Amino acid sequence: MEEKTIKARRVSIKCQYDSKDISTDIAAFFKSFSVREVMSDEADSAEITLQDREELWHGDWLPDRGAMMDITLHMDNWNGDEQAQDLPLGKFEVDEITNSGPPNEAKIKLISIPTASNLRGIEKTRAWEKAKLSQILKDVAEGANMEQHFDAKDDPVLERAEQSEQTDLSFLQKLCKDAGLALKVTDNTVVIFDIAEYEKADPVMTIKKKQQSLISFDCKTTIHNIYKACHVKYKHSQKDKMIEFTFTDPNRKEGQILQINQKVDSVEEAEKLAKKKLHEKNLEETSASLTMIGNFALLASNTVELSGFHKYDGKYLIKQSTHDVGTGGYTTKIELRRVIDGY
Repeated sequence: MEEKTIKARRVSIKCQYDSKDISTDIAAFFKSFSVREVMSDEADSAEITLQDREELWHGDWLPDRGAMMDITLHMDNWNGDEQAQDLPLGKFEVDEITNSGPPNEAKIKLISIPTASNLRGIEKTRAWEKAKLSQILKDVAEGANMEQHFDAKDDPVLERAEQSEQTDLSFLQKLCKDAGLALKVTDNTVVIFDIAEYEKADPVMTIKKKQQSLISFDCKTTIHNIYKACHVKYKHSQKDKMIEFTFTDPNRKEGQILQINQKVDSVEEAEKLAKKKLHEKNLEETSASLTMIGNFALLASNTVELSGFHKYDGKYLIKQSTHDVGTGGYTTKIELRRVIDGY
C-alpha cells in the first residue's frame, strides 16, 4: 500500500496595489508580514517587510503614501494535501514607509481607515432629530463614500444626536458606546453591531491545552472594576417622572453596583441599557492570550472553546487576532475574553 505524502503548508501574500497585481514582486523580496485585526473601536493594521538588496523599494518601487493595497493571505496544502485556501483581509492604505540598512530593508505600514477619509479626517458640526441609529450610520457612511452595515436587533431612536466639531468616527463611537453597541471599520465598510449577539455564535474550534498547535498561553482573571448589578436612573423632564431599573447578574453574589444616569424613555429601555452597560463593564473579568500555529479560522469576533485549562475552561470571544508570516513559519496570536452568560 502506497504511503500518502503529507505536504508542508505554505503561506503567501496576494497583493493588489491600486488595482494592479504585485504579488510576484512582493514574493521575490519577501521577509515577513503581520496583520492585526481588532473586533471594534480600532483600525486594523498590517506591515510588510521586504529585503531590498537591489534598492528598488526605496527607489522606483517605493509605494506612494495614501495608495491602496488589497491583501489576501493564501495557503497551499491547507490540510496537508493540495487543498488551497484564501483569507481576504480587505483594503489598506499605505500609511508609513521605512527604509533602513545594512542590510537594506523596506517596511510598509498599512491601516484600514484611510487618513484622508471624511470619516476621520474632517471635524463636523451637525445634528439629527428623532433619528434611528441605523439612519445616522447610513447618512455618515454615505457622506464618507463608504458602505455601511447595521447588525443589531435594537435600533435606538435618538431624540437629538449632535455632532459638535467631531470627526464622523469619534461621533459614531460615542453614539455606539452610549447605546451599548460596538463599531468596526473594515474594507471600506462601517459596521455597527451588538457584541452580545456575536457571543452566541458556535465556537469555530475547541482549543485544548495539550494540543500540538498551541505554542503558548497566558490566562488572567481580575476583580478590578467588575460589577454585580447596574442601576439606571433618569429624570424624564417631558414626562415629569423618574425612570429607573436595576439589573443584577444572576451568577454573581458579590460586587459593586454600577450607576448610570443616561436618557431613557421607558422602564423597558432602562432594563436594556442596564444589561448592556453591565455586560460592557464586566467584559474583561476573565481573559486569555494564546499563540497558535497559524489558522485562518482564528479571527476577531469568532468564538472558541478552551478545554483543559481548569478554571479557565469555557467559551471565549476573540477580541483581537494577529497573523504573522515569516522565517519562523505562520503563527496566529489571539486575545480572548470569556463570554458572559445571561445578559
